Amino acid sequence: MFPKYVKANCILYKIFLYALFITTDIFLIASESTTDIHSVGKLRSSAELAFSKGEVEQSLNLWEEVIKLEPNNDNNYYKRYRVYIRQQKLKEALSDLSTALRLNPMNENALVQRGKLHMKLGKCNEAIKDFQLLHGMKPDHKELKRYPDAVQCDNAIEQVTKAIHNNQWSHAKDLLDNAIKYADQSSHLLNLRSRCYYNMGEYYESIADTGKVLKLESDNLEALELRGKAYFVIGELDTAVSHFRKGLVFDPEHEQCKNMYRIIKKMTDSQKKYEKAINKNDHQDAVKWLLKIIDADKEHNTIVPKAKVNLGKSYRILKQYKDAMNVLEDVIKVQTSNAEAFLILGQVLMDQEEYEQAIYRLNRAREIDQGNREIEEELRKAEAALKQSKQKDYYKILKVGRKATEKEIKKAYRALALEWHPDKHKGEEEKEKAEKQFQLVAEAYEVLSDNDKRAKYDRGEDVFPNQGGDSQHQHQQPFPFRQGGQQFHFRFG
Repeated sequence: MFPKYVKANCILYKIFLYALFITTDIFLIASESTTDIHSVGKLRSSAELAFSKGEVEQSLNLWEEVIKLEPNNDNNYYKRYRVYIRQQKLKEALSDLSTALRLNPMNENALVQRGKLHMKLGKCNEAIKDFQLLHGMKPDHKELKRYPDAVQCDNAIEQVTKAIHNNQWSHAKDLLDNAIKYADQSSHLLNLRSRCYYNMGEYYESIADTGKVLKLESDNLEALELRGKAYFVIGELDTAVSHFRKGLVFDPEHEQCKNMYRIIKKMTDSQKKYEKAINKNDHQDAVKWLLKIIDADKEHNTIVPKAKVNLGKSYRILKQYKDAMNVLEDVIKVQTSNAEAFLILGQVLMDQEEYEQAIYRLNRAREIDQGNREIEEELRKAEAALKQSKQKDYYKILKVGRKATEKEIKKAYRALALEWHPDKHKGEEEKEKAEKQFQLVAEAYEVLSDNDKRAKYDRGEDVFPNQGGDSQHQHQQPFPFRQGGQQFHFRFG
């Protein structure tokens, strides 16, 4: 299990330690001769009692008093090490174990605990050295079973550096998993694994690892920066900025924290102004602030697509259809499962009477977000519009939009009825054309001015019996039209 040179030098090592211990012991006796033994003993007992009662802070204060009186007693440092461990102050605990071993290299307990603590902190190479010293001191010590783990941990850490250098993030993460099994208190290794997760796109795992680091070291700048960036990527801007702000408290000149803080500030300010513009129904202003959000970080994979979808909505309302289609297509390229982007794009295509393309996009939206009522309704409208486009399009005949109000429909009808009134046209051919057009205008008005018929028409249902294709509907009732104070009635068929 151990290298041959370690075993070969066991005897020499024991002689060396024995000589060193005798020298240290003589020094301690001389030192203690000037110490009030009774006072120190009382303090030591009080410190042990406080520790046993869980009064950790009191115990620590008492051990500090003991160490002031007996600075060269290795056992005092070993006892205080236990208090630091209880407080999770691992660096201080490690320092006390090293001091105890400097004062007394034969302190077997301190050596065992330092080896184990080195392992926990990811200092596996140092742990190997401690276990080799322990083997020289006591070859059959039960804790030497940890030696192969220390070697395995050290080998994994050595390979991690190479994997990260080659951007092999997944491989590096697997190696770190192996090392962290033994070194679960290592801020350095947890930060490395968090960085691997971040570069693999596994942001929640990255956040979890940096959270563990910050429990160990609340001022760890690397963890604060990385955790803030992970929260930023998933769109949790308030949480992200709190981490960068905390980082700047510890280091006001930290470049990355400053840059990220500025970016988030720009985004959040623009977002507030965008929301204010939307509340005022000012889509021109909304477009301006959405473009600023996108400009803050063009590569952001959650905020930018969301901003572009909202941009598509505003462009649609402003009837800037080409711009709307461009930004929505950009979103779909990056997020192939963004149902909202497909929905808005379908609506934009509907506005341009590209019904088949609209149906294609809306079907994709429905596949992604099954059961969404808005998507189902828009798809039904698109299918009805496609059917209508192959028959008579009453909206086109009256030259109104599909969302036209009753007042707009009536106004359009009157204007067109006046334009195509047969009495206004001369010549047999012109009169015949006018009569046909007047009939279409009247038929369109009959349907669109009747809420029930219009609803049927919008659903793609037949409005009249035996309706279909481009066959003419035969009106049975006259259509009145008043001109110049005189009312005319026309019957067709």
